[in-house]
Amino acid sequence: MKITLKALRVNRNLTQEAAAKALNVTSRTLQNWEDYKTFPNGPQLVRICDLYRCELKDIFLPEVLGKTE
Repeated sequence: MKITLKALRVNRNLTQEAAAKALNVTSRTLQNWEDYKTFPNGPQLVRICDLYRCELKDIFLPEVLGKTE
């Protein structure tokens, strides 16, 4: 079962501010990722998995990320 970035963060008992600081991004950037307005790149996804103690396959990411025009 895939889980959203926000749910992963909440499950780790992290605030947006704390998670953003640990990921070396702004709180606004993290909020945009959680709202699926923007998306983390590959290295950022690896850091997210490390911080949230999950695997990439567990994160819900919109299918549009895997498609090219």
